Amino acid sequence: MKQRHWIILAVLLVAAMTLTGCGVPHEGVDVTITQPDGPWQTFVVWPLANILIWLNTILKQVGVFYSWGWAIILFTVGIKVITFPLNLSQIRGMQAQKDLQPLLADLQKKYGKDRERLAQEQMKLYKEAGVNPLSGCLPLVIQMPILFGLYAALVAVGPMLANSGFYWIPDLSFPKFGSSQGIIPAWIPDFWQAGDYGMLIAYLVLPVLLMVSQVFMQKWMTPAPAGNSEQAGMTQNMSMIMTLFFGYFTLQVPAGLTLYWVTSNLLQMLQQWAVTRFFVKKPAVVTAAAASSGAVTIDVKPESAKPANAKPVKSTTPPTNAKRAKAKGK
Repeated sequence: MKQRHWIILAVLLVAAMTLTGCGVPHEGVDVTITQPDGPWQTFVVWPLANILIWLNTILKQVGVFYSWGWAIILFTVGIKVITFPLNLSQIRGMQAQKDLQPLLADLQKKYGKDRERLAQEQMKLYKEAGVNPLSGCLPLVIQMPILFGLYAALVAVGPMLANSGFYWIPDLSFPKFGSSQGIIPAWIPDFWQAGDYGMLIAYLVLPVLLMVSQVFMQKWMTPAPAGNSEQAGMTQNMSMIMTLFFGYFTLQVPAGLTLYWVTSNLLQMLQQWAVTRFFVKKPAVVTAAAASSGAVTIDVKPESAKPANAKPVKSTTPPTNAKRAKAKGK
């Protein structure tokens, strides 16, 4: 992902966190009977909370264990299905950018000193290949309100989630946002000092899984900058910083939100594999460049084009009887 993509992502994160901070309901609010306060709660938080409650109710009625956790997973699957057309466009664009890297590297070598000309040639190449360099940003724009809206929704349904575990996770409503000692979330030293290492590990598993999945997604989906080791290093550093930031953020939000995020990443990787295998073709400009570079020209010289000073080659073939008789006659 290019530097401008990370800038856009950072702006979206700040904006989403600001909106969420202004629109998080007090824990214990019954969203089924309480009126929402403001457009953020009306159009994002309350609808998401009611969808989660509805999914949980259905799963409970059919006897599904850990119904809240599975409700969050089903919700995630539904979001991925709805946003699949956007994800398809994103994955195609990212894959096309990866395919264009050799051509972009050639442009970097040719116009590396002329930044303006290089940018023009790169945009020309993107246009010829039908690639939008910012194609990966739109799904992020859509996902961020959902992510932070879901956080607010989980706060709203906190009492319903209390003591609702999911396999190794004791409580999907834990930890609570804002309870920290400096930069360290308060629950980490609390569990450590109490010697409750099992609980500590249980709540650390999902943040670790999130960071691992983020690393895999960045390695797999993001094309490395062509012909620019400095930019590649900057991109890698930014990717690592954002991954650590996401991991730190999930230490301070309900485990249900982290479950959504990890599930979303796993589904994203599955979509990436399926789309690149069945729906993606290399851009025509890449195919044409590969064909032209792969053509082999064989220069065949006619026999008459022998050097004037070439020495005759002495034959190693045994002489025939006629040649022997002719030699004796001499």
